[in-house]
Amino acid sequence: MDERESGASGGGVIPAARVRLSPESVRVGPPRPATAAEREPQLKVIRDGDVVRAIQITCTCGQQMIIQCEYS
Repeated sequence: MDERESGASGGGVIPAARVRLSPESVRVGPPRPATAAEREPQLKVIRDGDVVRAIQITCTCGQQMIIQCEYS
């Protein structure tokens, strides 16, 4: 058996003898978030009693932003 047949070449082609078929789907690439809530930005209202002082937004990438509310 040569390198190509054993799959030891390190090349980009996988020999047919090393492949097995399955009826199950397999995702290739980065994992998807587990729930719908993880796919949407999260909002948190920051209150002082009945007054909204700020709104905290957390992006799906993890970045956070706070919008401060000022009343006249």
